Amino acid sequence: MKNIGITKVMKWGVDDFTSPAGLMIRRMINPVFRRLLRFGTRRKIMIEQYPKLERGQPYIFSATHSFDDDIISTLSAIDRNAYVLIGTTDQIEHNPQMYAGWLNGMIYVDRLDPQSRKDSVSKMVKVLKHGTSVLIFPEGGWNNTENLLVQPLFSGPYLVHQETGCPVVPIAAFHEHNSDKIYIRAGQPMSFENMDKHESLDALRDAMASMVYEMVEAHCTPLKRDDLRGTDFHMAFMEERRLEYLRVRWSRDVWDEELTFYQDKEHPTPEMVWAFIDRVVVHRQNAIILAPILLRREVDKQYDFKEYMHHNWDRK
Repeated sequence: MKNIGITKVMKWGVDDFTSPAGLMIRRMINPVFRRLLRFGTRRKIMIEQYPKLERGQPYIFSATHSFDDDIISTLSAIDRNAYVLIGTTDQIEHNPQMYAGWLNGMIYVDRLDPQSRKDSVSKMVKVLKHGTSVLIFPEGGWNNTENLLVQPLFSGPYLVHQETGCPVVPIAAFHEHNSDKIYIRAGQPMSFENMDKHESLDALRDAMASMVYEMVEAHCTPLKRDDLRGTDFHMAFMEERRLEYLRVRWSRDVWDEELTFYQDKEHPTPEMVWAFIDRVVVHRQNAIILAPILLRREVDKQYDFKEYMHHNWDRK
């Protein structure tokens, strides 16, 4: 069933996506709204750390992104109204929870459209200049990596901070798969004064990752190495992530949009390296070097999570 009315948020521009009256009303209802949000998840939300923030000061909240209820739980933990940046078209069209996003205050971004990404920054700047905070998930899509506590960040927090001077508050939400608890920590507000973009985003990512590590150490169920003996743990991890996505209803194959991540040309990811190798033409002179690499590539293709989701997302 398609959501009625709310899809118009995808067409609103910088001038008409919100109004001073809408901003004021959302700030007024926010204390009650945050309490209601906790009924949107069956898990218990545990706020372990939260700084003392200035009353009336708008902030740029920058949060981790890795599971189905992290938006609801993070919004419920923030002590003020924060317009949330949403970049999932299928959910806006079909997920009834998006009505709650609209009631809270929502900025839509088409992650695959450069102009939409640019406009989303202008929208966040407008909200902040009217005294309301914003919530960004700068990893882009969910963190589906096996080893990174936080993925490399898109530049949104830095760009909006540069435009407004508003402090940036790092937030980490942690949920172990199948657990009935969600843990949240928020760090002290950060300023990027005298820092360039890369330094700013590295500092922000470090702050977010440190809180994730602390929660992993405190709350994860330990595993014994023997428990993994004989298990293809790469495949098991991908299947666990697939099941996490299936906690949400999807109407179609959306993974080119959903599985976005920041691609830093100065620090290539394995995916970027493989994409380059896939374009290399094998000939007599380079075959002795490329053959072993291409054999490894064929093995690794089975662990391409995007391809795994393309082929298995609707498998029961």
